Amino acid sequence: MLVVTSRALDGVRHGFSTRRGGVSTGRYATLNVGGKWGDAPEAVAHNRRRLAAAGGFDLGRLYTARQVHGARVALVVDGTLAERVAESEADVVVTAVPGTAVGVFTADCVPILVADGEGRVAAAHAGWRGTVQGVAAAAVEALVSIGARRERLRAALGPSICAHCFEVGDEVAAEFDKLVPSAVVRAEGKKPHVDLWEANRRLLVAAGVQDSLVDAHPPCTMCEPERFFSFRRDGAGIGQHLSFVVSGRAGG
Repeated sequence: MLVVTSRALDGVRHGFSTRRGGVSTGRYATLNVGGKWGDAPEAVAHNRRRLAAAGGFDLGRLYTARQVHGARVALVVDGTLAERVAESEADVVVTAVPGTAVGVFTADCVPILVADGEGRVAAAHAGWRGTVQGVAAAAVEALVSIGARRERLRAALGPSICAHCFEVGDEVAAEFDKLVPSAVVRAEGKKPHVDLWEANRRLLVAAGVQDSLVDAHPPCTMCEPERFFSFRRDGAGIGQHLSFVVSGRAGG
């Protein structure tokens, strides 16, 4: 299966790519859609076309940004601005332009897709740094700024590293202790772990998304090597996933 979806976003075109169904080989096998770590450009291009066909979106109307593990927002408002989004340093891409897709690339970090069912959509990239900096809330606030109502927002977290796999140092754990203490898991004699799913769920709720409308139980990228790429498991020079959501009214 090329794409997995979330029931929280039923009626909204969206998806989280897997590593299956592409043409890349070696460490990029097989559906690598990221171009940053050395895969053959023609293979990446072919994989992206396959993903767009499976996901039902126009590849020429997909917009991403240069992700920097922060909380800055790139807003796609028309074709002119959209051409510059790819050069923007941002970890949230937002639009309300019908038929336009926004997306983020990941290989363990948490992809967050948010939609209001009326055409306003956001894709956010939440690693631990972005989570601490408030990227989830930034996505919500950006949608509200273009007319979304908080009570109508629905959010889904995509395939990413789980708490059991995400061992961190004390300094990272301390950042989450200050922000979302319940996301830190400690056991005597072991290094702490951080639950990025719990942290981002709570931060989305704190930003006004109803808890019942947040899907925070995705598959773990590190636990499933046959289905997903994982930076933590395999190191650099591997494939990446794309998470995307398309502007348009739910069911439209």
